[in-house]
Amino acid sequence: MTSPLLLSPLSDQTIFEMITVLVGTLATIACALVYLRRVRMERPAIGRFNGRDVIVLLTFLVVLPTLYVWLPQWALTGALMLTFAASLSIGFREIMRPGMVWLVVGLLIGADIWLGRTMLGTELGWQIFWVENSIVVLLAAVTVANLYVQGGMRLRVVAWLGLVFGAYDLVFTAIIPVTEHLVEHFIGFPLNPEIGFRVGFDDATVGLGDVLVYALFAVACYKAYGRGAAWFATGLIVVFGVALPSLTTLVIHYIGPRTDILVPAQTWFGPFAFLGYLWLRRHYGPERTMREFWASSDVVRRPDTTAPRPEPEPAAVTPASVN
Repeated sequence: MTSPLLLSPLSDQTIFEMITVLVGTLATIACALVYLRRVRMERPAIGRFNGRDVIVLLTFLVVLPTLYVWLPQWALTGALMLTFAASLSIGFREIMRPGMVWLVVGLLIGADIWLGRTMLGTELGWQIFWVENSIVVLLAAVTVANLYVQGGMRLRVVAWLGLVFGAYDLVFTAIIPVTEHLVEHFIGFPLNPEIGFRVGFDDATVGLGDVLVYALFAVACYKAYGRGAAWFATGLIVVFGVALPSLTTLVIHYIGPRTDILVPAQTWFGPFAFLGYLWLRRHYGPERTMREFWASSDVVRRPDTTAPRPEPEPAAVTPASVN
């Protein structure tokens, strides 16, 4: 979670940051849950998660941001284009025809690049860019969260990942300034992997990694235990993923060398997410499998248009018709 601190008082910036992060987070969670309930990924490319898959995923998520720091800007933009194109196409191909998928993906990424190159000279231009860029990031997070959960990632794994990401966030924000360098690389350039907005000279953003963790936790809770668990997860996210990290900026100075407020949000959220998982497991028992979830009433089922229509009943024969 980052937000450059420029002219606004810290209290005003904190409120602005909290509202931006709250809107972006809740929108991502809502879309991810709607997608889970209505769209079934028949053959997720990642298959079923096991211990080796989790280690590979963690290695990828830890190493990739470090590589981004060293890439030149043209290579970074190219890598982000491939990353977003892949994630968006996976999500869209379940709900669109193949030709429409790449048309929509191309328009979204092309608009992001064009806006990032031409519209950042005014406050309104920044706001238009942030809205379009946030849509791209939101859709990517929705797709990846569903891909992981529908591919076999259980709530238990998501909870443990939350603890690992919490430690990662603390180390690479407060000790090793990787997050600070990433902000320098991304701010003011296309395909910024953050949801954000600008008012005056101030930007408030929440990173793709943060909203992905929140969407993963909410989707995994819904899949595992149903609607009540999803509401419980959303409450944990709002309190410990949004409000608490934002408010701590009033008492803890997270300000980096460029006067950016760099908040290690997962450091606060991870432990509470894990405790929430333990409570849910104790309260509800074993998690549902994907097979059990698809068979439950929590899924919105499409009408079967391929089923044969019932034949009309023959008209009653009357004496008048016989004659």
